[in-house]
Amino acid sequence: MPRATPTRSPRNGVSAALPLDLHNHHRRCGHARGELADYVAHGAATGLTTLGVADHAPRFADAHDHPLPGIQMARSEYPRYLAEAFELRERYAGRLELLVGVEADFLPGTEATYRAALDASDLDYVIGSVHEFDDVHVYKPETWTGRDRRALFRAYFAHVRAAALSGLFDVLGHFDAVKVFGPDVFGVVADEIEPTLDAIADSGIVVEINTAGLRKCGEVFPRPDLIARLHARGVAFTFGSDAHAPEELAYGAAEVARVLDDVGIDTLVSFRARERRVVPWVAARRSLAEADRMVTQS
Repeated sequence: MPRATPTRSPRNGVSAALPLDLHNHHRRCGHARGELADYVAHGAATGLTTLGVADHAPRFADAHDHPLPGIQMARSEYPRYLAEAFELRERYAGRLELLVGVEADFLPGTEATYRAALDASDLDYVIGSVHEFDDVHVYKPETWTGRDRRALFRAYFAHVRAAALSGLFDVLGHFDAVKVFGPDVFGVVADEIEPTLDAIADSGIVVEINTAGLRKCGEVFPRPDLIARLHARGVAFTFGSDAHAPEELAYGAAEVARVLDDVGIDTLVSFRARERRVVPWVAARRSLAEADRMVTQS
C-alpha cells in the first residue's frame, strides 16, 4: 500500500480543510505501524482539532482470545487499548480533543454479543464495517477465486444494509469498499445501490468518507456520486483517513473537502459518549487555516 508523506501536498492533511479524523489503526491490530501515542502526537503536531482513535475491535463473539492475529486486536488487549486511549485523552486535554472509538465488524448472528461488549466500553463512537461476508474478505482477492461475482456483490450490499439497520454502530465505514476488487460492481448489480442508499438513510447512521480508497483504488469510499445521493436523502457524514501509519493521518483531506464543497455539504459529525455533535464548515476552515499558519511559521 502506498504511504502518504508528511508534506503539505493536496492529499496530506496538514493544510487541508478538515479539522477532524475519526478512523485510524495502530500496532495492536497487527497490520498497522506505530503506537497509539505516535498517532496522537502526530495529530496534535499537524493541527488536527479532533482525533478519534478507532482500532479494530476484538472478535468478541469468538471463544478464542485472538482468533485473527494480523487483522484484529486480542480480546485480552482491549482493556489496555481503552486505558491507554483514556490516559492520552487526559494528557492532551487543551491541545487536542481525543475521542475513543473502535471499528467493529458486522457479523450477522453476533449482534447481541457485540452490543453488550460495545455498550460496556465507555466509547465515544463505533464504526461498523463489512470486511467479511459469505466466506470472502473484501480486501483479499484470493478469497474470491472461483466464486460467482454477481452473487458476492449482492451478498455484500445485503450485509451493508443489515449493518446500517442493526443499530450497533454510529458510523458506517467504507461501505463501497467492494469496488477495490470489483470495480464493475456498480454496473453488475446496479439494482442493489438504491435500496442500499435508502436503508442507510432510513437507519440514521452517519456515513464515513474514507480516504483509504484513494490509496487502494484511486477514489474515496464512498465514491462522490454516492455521497451526493446520500446527501440528497439527508444523510450526515464524517471523515476518516483509515490511517495505518501516523503520517497517514488526515490523508486526502483536501480532496474530501473539494467533494463536500461540490456536493454542498456544510457540516460534518463528531461524537462524544455515542452522541452526535455537528461541526460547521466555517469552524472547520478557521481551525485548519490556523493550523496551516502554524505549519508555515514552523
